[in-house]
Parts: sequence; C-alpha cells; structure tokens
Amino acid sequence: MDDMPISAPLRKFTAQARELATRGLALVDAWPVVEIAQLYEQVDNFAAAADLPGVDAIAGAALELAVYLSALVESGNPANLAQRERARGLMQRLAEASGATLTDGPPVPLAKTSQHRVVYYLRADDRELPGLMQQLTQERFVTRSYSDLNRAIADARNLPPHALIVDEGFVSGIARMVEVVERASSDERRRPLALALCEGTDVRQRLFAQRNGADAVLEGADALAAVERLMGLFLHQGREDARVLIIDDDASMALFCANVLAYKGITSRVEHCARDGLAAIGAYKPDLVLLDLYLPDMNGIEVAQLIRERPDMALTPIVFMSGEEDIDKRFDAIRMGGDDFLAKPMKPRHLLAAVTSRMGRARKLAATGLAADATIDSRSGRIDRATLVHEIERARRGELGDCVGLIMISVDDVPTLAKRLGFVRTGDLARQIGTTIASEPALRSGVCALGDFSFVSLLPVSSEGALHIAAENLRARLSGRGWLSAEAAVQVGFRLGAALMNPGQTVDDVIGRVGDAVQTAQDHGGGRSEWLNRIRNDDLVTPEVRLAHAILRRPLIADTTQFRFRALVPLRGQLSSQYLADFALTAPKASNALRIERETFLPIARSLNVMRAVDRWQVHALGQRACQESASQPELRVLLPMSIDTLFDPAFPQWLSADLHGLQCDADTLALVFDASQLADDVPRASRALELIQTAGVRLCLSGFTDFGRDQQRLCRLPGVYANLLDWTAAAPGWRELRARLIAESLKHGKLVVMCGVDEPSPLGDLFRDGVHYVVGDALGPWGPTLTAAAAPVRV
Repeated sequence: MDDMPISAPLRKFTAQARELATRGLALVDAWPVVEIAQLYEQVDNFAAAADLPGVDAIAGAALELAVYLSALVESGNPANLAQRERARGLMQRLAEASGATLTDGPPVPLAKTSQHRVVYYLRADDRELPGLMQQLTQERFVTRSYSDLNRAIADARNLPPHALIVDEGFVSGIARMVEVVERASSDERRRPLALALCEGTDVRQRLFAQRNGADAVLEGADALAAVERLMGLFLHQGREDARVLIIDDDASMALFCANVLAYKGITSRVEHCARDGLAAIGAYKPDLVLLDLYLPDMNGIEVAQLIRERPDMALTPIVFMSGEEDIDKRFDAIRMGGDDFLAKPMKPRHLLAAVTSRMGRARKLAATGLAADATIDSRSGRIDRATLVHEIERARRGELGDCVGLIMISVDDVPTLAKRLGFVRTGDLARQIGTTIASEPALRSGVCALGDFSFVSLLPVSSEGALHIAAENLRARLSGRGWLSAEAAVQVGFRLGAALMNPGQTVDDVIGRVGDAVQTAQDHGGGRSEWLNRIRNDDLVTPEVRLAHAILRRPLIADTTQFRFRALVPLRGQLSSQYLADFALTAPKASNALRIERETFLPIARSLNVMRAVDRWQVHALGQRACQESASQPELRVLLPMSIDTLFDPAFPQWLSADLHGLQCDADTLALVFDASQLADDVPRASRALELIQTAGVRLCLSGFTDFGRDQQRLCRLPGVYANLLDWTAAAPGWRELRARLIAESLKHGKLVVMCGVDEPSPLGDLFRDGVHYVVGDALGPWGPTLTAAAAPVRV
C-alpha cells in the first residue's frame, strides 16, 4: 500500500512512453520530416520530465532516442536506411522499457555489402584506361565498369561502391552517385571516395571536379598511378576516422554529444572524471577533446594543461563546455590551452560545427608540416624518422599497449633486382611497395621508409607469439603477390626482422637490433623472418624502479604519492612556520608502503617525459594543503624542490598563476626551490625563467651550490631569490671555506640563508655567528607527515 500514491503518475508516465514509441514506429519507414520533428520535441520534453522513482530504464531510452532524433532533425533531410534502422531500434527499446507489445513488421532490408572494397569505374566507351581494371583486380578490389551513369546508379543501390573512378566526361555525376551510395549504404557513416581522371592540366577542369565532390584529381594518369592514388586515398580515409574524447560528469550531456557526433560518423569515448579522461588519452589518441569546465576531481583548465603536457597532444583541439556565463572564466579557459568554448545547452549543429572545423584546421596544420611532431603523409601513409622515434618512445612508456613489436621489412637483393628492372621501373616498384605496406591495416601507426626498399613500423599485438604470426603473414602476403602490372607481374622476395619493445632499451638500440636481424635474414639467403626475443631485464632493476615506472605511466593520485615535512628552525630568522617539503612515490593501498625517493623516480619521470606533470601535481596538492593550514598558521610557508624541466617550461608561469587563483591559495605560502648546479651553464636564461615564475607571486629559492665560481656567484646574488639553501655535509673539496664565502655573499645581497643537513647540535653556535637564518636536520627535528609542528627558535 505504500507505493499507491505514485502508481497513478507512474501508469500515466509509462502509457505516454508507449504512445510515443508506437507513434515513432509508425512514422519511421515513411519518415515525414515535419512529423518526425514534432515527435522529437515531444520525446525531448518527456525525457526532461522523467523525475519519478522507478523509471530509469524508460528515461534512459527516451533520452537516447531524443538525442539521436535531434541530430537528424537538425539536418532537415529525410533519414537514410541505416539511420532509420538505428532510430527504429531506439524506438523499440523505448517500447520494451514501457512494456509495449511490438507488432511492427520486419526491418527494411539494407543494401548488400562486400567483404572486399568495391570500385566503380565510369568512363566513355572509347576512353577506358589501359590496364586499369586488371591493376585494380591485382590489388584485390571488386571492380565494375560503366559507360552509363543511370545504370551505375541503379547498381549502386544494391551494391554500394567504396570508391568511384570517373573519367572527365562523368565528373558532373559524382555528386549524384555519392548521394545514392550514402543513402543506400548499410553503414550510415560511409561516403565513397571519388577519383577524377583528367587528360589536360586545365585548372578550371580540376576545380570543377572538386566542386562536384572529387577527393582527388589525377592528370595524365596511367593505370599504375591511378591505383596508387586510390590506395593513398583509402589509406588517408582509414587514418582520418575521427575520434573525440568527451570528459563530462553530466551523463545526459555526454550522451547527447556522443550521439550527435555519431550521426556524422565521428566515434567518441565518454569519461566522467578528469582522472579517467587523462588515463584514456594514451590508448584512445583522440583527434579532439570535449572538456567540461568543472569536473568533480579537477577543474577543466588543469585537465587541459595536463593534456598539453603530452608532446603528441600539443596541437589536438580542446573544446570547453560549460554553462559558465563569466566572460573572464571563458577567456581563462581559452588562454590556458583551450581552442573553443561552447555554452550549455548547445544545439547539435553548433556542436558539429565546432568539432568538425577545429579538427579540420588541426589536420591541415599537421599536413602542411607546421606541427611540432611530424605527421603521417596522407598520400603515402609514411611517417618521418622523428615521428617514428616519438612513437617508439610512447611504446616504451606503455602508451600503445602492454605488448608492441617493432618490425623492419626489406626487399631481398635490391642491386640484382634494380639491374633486372632498370632505373625507371625500379622507382615505380619502390613507390608501389611503399604504398602497399603503408596500406596494411595492422600498421596504422605509420610506416617509416629507410631508403627506397626498407620500412620500419610498430605493430601492437597481444603476445610475442601473435607478433610472430602477424609479421610472418605480412611478409608472406608481400612475397606471394605480383608487382608493377597484372599482365607481366614481377615477383619480389622480402625479409623481415621483429622484436618486442623493451622499456630498458633506447630507440637506437632496438632499431639497431631489428636491423641486424634483417641483415641476418639476408645472410641466410633472404625470403625469411628473424625474431629477437624480448630482453628479460627484470632482475636488473629494483622493485622501486619497476613500481615507479608503473605509477608514472598513469596520472598521479593521493594514494600513489606521499609528502613529508621538516620545520625550518630559526637561528637569526623570525618566522616559525616554515617547512621544507619532501615528495616521494609510494605503492597504493599497501600496509608496508614502499617509499620511492626523488633521486630514484626523477630520471624515470624524465625518460617517460612526465617530469613537468609531476611537478605540477606537487604544486597543486601542496597548494590545497597550504590553504587548509593557513588559517591556523598565518605565516605558513612551504619550500618545495622543483625540477629544471619546470623552470624552463614556458607555460608553467601562467599555469601556476591560474592554479593558485583557482585554489584561492595565497601564492606567498609557496617557495619553489631550484638546483643552482643545473643552472650555472646558462645564467641569463635561468634568470629570465625565474623572473617569469616570480610573476605568479611565489617565493624562489636556490639550492645545490657546489663551488664559488663566477656563475654560482651570480646565481647566489640573483635579484628576486628569497633564500639560498646550503648543505652543511657537502663533500666538495674545500667546502668549509666555500660555505663561508657563500654565506657571506648571500647575506651581502639580502638573501636568507638556510643550512640543511645539520644532524648534530655542535655547529649551531658557529652557524649563528656566521649569520645563518634557519637550520634543518636531524639535530632539530624529524620528518613528519603534517605541517602542524611549528619550530621554536634555537637558543645558542
């Protein structure tokens, strides 16, 4: 009896869902645009009003249907067969969730599909390009030739082509063919490629073909050039599959974005918190990130900055989403790494326009060579050596998966082959082999050419055995086919070397070993593969190193990090709430936590290219803690050691200012400590970098002084430096005299002097007489996990 008061509204709500689903199923086949638009409005309002308990399934189905219909309604066009089938499925799901009995007929049959790529060749009766049909067949295309456009259109409704090759006389029919294929295809995302063949070099003719929908125009082509260009277009299309990462804690908004993007053939992945979003980037490799400005575990500006830390994401567009009306906040989001800002709620066409235009510009920027990282050539599918090195480094860091192989494949006995074919045909063969290898689906990361007849690529696999199988299958396919022409095919032998990536190897090491394997295959007569087993160096590294690698490959969290603090005890100083911080990594949720000190994890972080991200995490976490403690300790100041990587990071000062502002943390509570021994080689540059960081309002300190040379003297008296940290126990020759001179020089230029490593009370009197302001060491207090133990002045 307790649920009686809500039974009537629930029955009404369920009946309304059944009515909407039934009406939608009645409309879906004919797809009257106006009535579908009215249905969308009703479903959208219905989903928004779903606030009764026990209706989650109905509300979810209604929301998904409303989002999908919104994208279709925005276009103003009737849905094609695939889109109608998708809408029908969503309507049936809503009907089932509301308990309706489905009586609609069987689904409309879709056009047939082929396991191989289908190519239509449209040309006049007397203008067939010699050898083109044979060459297409040689490359395993299903080919059909037409001299009648209407017949081609009729056949396309039953067997939609993946590509069109059209003679210049059929250029005007490209747009019509493309429209027919799009509406007939069982894949709602697929648009056929179009390659136009023209005899002359008339610019107007080329522009006319492009306006009618040609993806490429080939002038004066032969059969081999036409097929190579078509394969290049397929390769480019395969690499242009757009991927968008959506990071938003609002599940309905994330679903809305994903469905709108899916309508245009853009795949997406949804994450609901910053941590999961950052972790997904390495494996998903998005072309664009849709980012909510406010997330439960981090603000969007911080996430954008962490994304920009990755070299492979430097040019990836980031589009912020928020209902934020403050213009300054929007400007900050753009200034700190964003490319655009969409106000919630947004219309589907606005979302699509922002996503497609930003991705298009980023790809054009990469294609023109302006990207910081070299990119895949859309015509050849090849990458340059700098990009190969970058991808190998990513594989070493585990970003491409747990098991990644490096393969090198080369043509056997090239001098003899070149002598047999001649200069021109050898060049044609090199071009054809390069295009074919780059078109291999398994080598999507790109192929780097080492000369004309050797190629290197990464191959993600599930195991070492899978690498052997995949690589040998590739070699066998290349060796078993004919080259240059279908009529007089040339047989070519290939040899291959392969090895699994090992984190302990350098890039040069692994490429050199694979190259040696290929040479070994040649020494044994060619036509074979050589395998290099993974070097098992687990015994050569400590548990701390293995754990540090595992922690640093993922975004840092509180469970994998640990701070401890030591009070700065005043001698001549006046403040009693200053602390030196020490940061370490630790095993998560372990009873006996293994502490990984800075000297152990710092080189690992550098090798993984995450040192700046580690420093930023330290600053952010310590800023949060300082905010909590500042109420009870108004004079609180924490000295935090930082890396030289962060000092010379041009984006760090702006990030620091924005982060402290977002935390509402007084910048004066932080003092960043940099190692002077690493700055002495370029003091002017170091001075400029320190001045930029100082604009954020934090204090600056220097440590690591090892001599009293000219450069370290200049660093010792740099303006803007708050304190110089010296080490009482340093082992440098003549350190006692050097220490006294450094103290005197620091005091002369108004710097505070902090003496570290004071583990015995005996030197305290001398340090007081020398003018030292603060001391730190075992004699004065242990390390502790909190900032609550204020230090009392030492009585000397």
